[in-house]
Formats: sequence, C-alpha cells, structure tokens
Amino acid sequence: MKQTTITLLLILFSITMAYSQQDTLIFKYRRLAVDYQQSVKMAEKGLEGASSLVDASKAGFMPRIDVNGNYQFNGNPIQLGETAESPNGQELTNMYELGLWVSQPILTGGYLKNTKNMAIARTEVARSYVGLNEQNTMLEADAHYLTLVTKKEMRELAKEYRDAIGEFQKVIQDRVDEEIVGMNELYQTKVRYNDAQYEVIRMEKEFRVSLMGLNRLIGVPLETESQHMDSLLVVDWNQPVESRVEKALELRPEVSLKENEMAMNQYNEEVAASFYNPQLNIGAGGTYGAPSPGLMTDPGTNYHVTARLAIPIFYWGQKKDEVFAKQMLTEQTKLELEKTRDLVTLQVSAGYYELERTQEQVDFAFSSLDNAAKNSEVMLDRYQEGLSSVLEVLDAQLFWQKSYLNYIEAKSELNMAYSSYQKAMGEMKTSN
Repeated sequence: MKQTTITLLLILFSITMAYSQQDTLIFKYRRLAVDYQQSVKMAEKGLEGASSLVDASKAGFMPRIDVNGNYQFNGNPIQLGETAESPNGQELTNMYELGLWVSQPILTGGYLKNTKNMAIARTEVARSYVGLNEQNTMLEADAHYLTLVTKKEMRELAKEYRDAIGEFQKVIQDRVDEEIVGMNELYQTKVRYNDAQYEVIRMEKEFRVSLMGLNRLIGVPLETESQHMDSLLVVDWNQPVESRVEKALELRPEVSLKENEMAMNQYNEEVAASFYNPQLNIGAGGTYGAPSPGLMTDPGTNYHVTARLAIPIFYWGQKKDEVFAKQMLTEQTKLELEKTRDLVTLQVSAGYYELERTQEQVDFAFSSLDNAAKNSEVMLDRYQEGLSSVLEVLDAQLFWQKSYLNYIEAKSELNMAYSSYQKAMGEMKTSN
C-alpha cells in the first residue's frame, strides 16, 4: 500500500513543459463563432447594403426614362379661342396629358462623380466594420475556449489531488489500525481530503458554466459536449517580426475604417459644393392630351426637346457654411484616425511586452512546480522513514497543488496574451 501511494504521487508530480504552436481547435471555434454571431451578420448586411448604393450611384450617369401624366377639372371652363370650326370658341372643362420623357444630365457640378466615390468609400467602411466584428468575435471565442480548457485542467488537477490524498489516507488508516499512529493524523488527512473534494465540486461547476458560455457563442445547445484539449499548451509565440507597429497599422480594420470614413467625408464636402455649381440637363419626350397643340378640346400629340442650364449666383453664404460644416466632420474623422493609430501602437507594444512578461511567469511557475514536486517526494520518503509528520506531507502536497495551479494560470494568461497580441496585430484568422 505504501509503495502504491508513492507511485501514484510520483506519476501525479511528473510534468514536462513542451512548447507548441497554437491549439488547432481554437481556429475551429473562431470559425463557428464568426459564422453564428449576429454582430458579424449585421455587419455583413450593412456591407451588402453599401455595395448596392455603389450600383445605384452608377445608374445616375445613365439617361432617365419617365412616364408621367396629369388631369385637371375646371369648375369654370376655360374659354378657348374662336376657330373656323368653332366660331363661338370652345369651353375646356377637362384637361389631361400623358407623356414619355427621356432626360440626361450633362453637367452636375461634380455631384454624380462624388456621390459614386462616396458610395465606394462607404462600402469600404462597411467592409472594415465586418473585419472589426470578425476580429472581436474571434478574440471572444479564444477567451471562452481558453477559459474552458483552463477550468477542465484545473478540474482534473483537483480530482488527482483529491485521489492522491485519498490514497495517502488509506495508508494512515492502516497505520492507525496497527496502532502505529494516533487518530489525530487520520483526522488531519480527512480534513485535507474534504477540502480537496470541495474543490472538485467547485471546479466541476465552473467547468460546466464555461462550457455553456462557449456553446452559446457558437450557437449550439448549452449542454453540448464540445471537443477541446485536456490541458493548455505552452504556445510558442516568440517569432521575430520587424516593424510590428507598421504591419499592424496596415492590417487593423479600425485604421482602414477611419481612413475610409475620412475619404467618405471628403467626398461629402464635394457633394455639398456641387449643388452650387452650374447644372445642365437635356431631355426629349412626347405627350398626348387635351388641349391639343391647336388649342382644341379634342386630344392631340406633341413632342418636346428641352435644355436647362442653372448657374447659381448668390445664396447668402449658404454654400460656404454648408461646405464648412462638412469640412469639420472631415477634421473630426482625421483626429479620430490619429487617435486610432496611437491606440494601435500602444496595443501592439503593450501586447508584446505582456507576452514577454507572461512567458517569464510560465517559466518561473514551471520551475516552482518542479521544486514543489521534489519537495513532496522528499517528504514522502521521510514519512516512510518516520522522520516527517503527516502534516508535513500534506503541506507538501498542498504546496505542489498550488504550484500546479499557478502553472495552469500562467499558461492560460500566456495563451490569452498571444490571442490579444494577434488581435492587436490584426492577424486573427479562422484557419492556421
């Protein structure tokens, strides 16, 4: 029994830190979350709508064809002029007309061109917004998945720690039965065992809650037993990357979003100014109705060719004020872009620093765990030789468990820091 207990504990204490690339399952949950989350779908609908506006703006350059008509009843009939057929003139009570018109804008002061460019910029804003929502959703998926694996590893540690104490308790029980030790040693062991069992119950609860959170994010029933790793990997993140900030500024959707918002506002300035530039439209059409071209009550046909030129002269400073208001919106967006660039620079630098410091935590926690395991082995040997008390053995086991918990938490922080760094770089993706 003694040898069995020692063997079980030695197996429990043995651990090797192995570096690895990112857990491949994390890409699966990123993809599932992106496919399910409503925020991403709403952003995609916005992109579809913005793309449709680009097509609509292009149609503005094409000729327009309209069918129009009107009808008017005159309570006091209009007296038409005398003719040879109607020497006393005619009274016109009903006036109506049906026409077909084709019109083509020739000069719009830049309205059509800038409206199209503004619609294109709006589409790019919407596209960047989709990317931003996808990046945020993937980071949220990472947080849920890593939390789930962390809780699972902690739960398994709690079970193994409890079982190890249980095996040790059997040894103490045998020694009590043989009247080698007193009941106080057995009670001390039972207290630790009960505390370990309580921790198992608590970690099981936290694991299940984490599982529900991940399942909710990917849109499956909350109680679904999803696939995940049994323990966290020590992610190998230390890959030299030159010009990290410059690369992040190119990839981050927040930056492109603000850049396109600024372009959209600049085009909006031109659209506002275009209403005060010369406008020229031409058109042609035919009509059928009464009175006829000969001013007769019988309906007749006619055709028309039109040209309209409008040159704004004086609007009491309206153009200046409207354009200035649009310019201020552009200036606001420019400042927002500068702020976004500053935040991206901070996030990349802080994210890399956090990776470095968290790696130190992992290394230190692993070293502490190794020392705690060796200390537990020594205390077990000393107990077998009658040189250590049962409380010293239990304390050594407890210190080992705490060291292992620190190691698990450090691994969790390292993986999450790596995901946050990928988000800061704009490099999160749904496949490796």
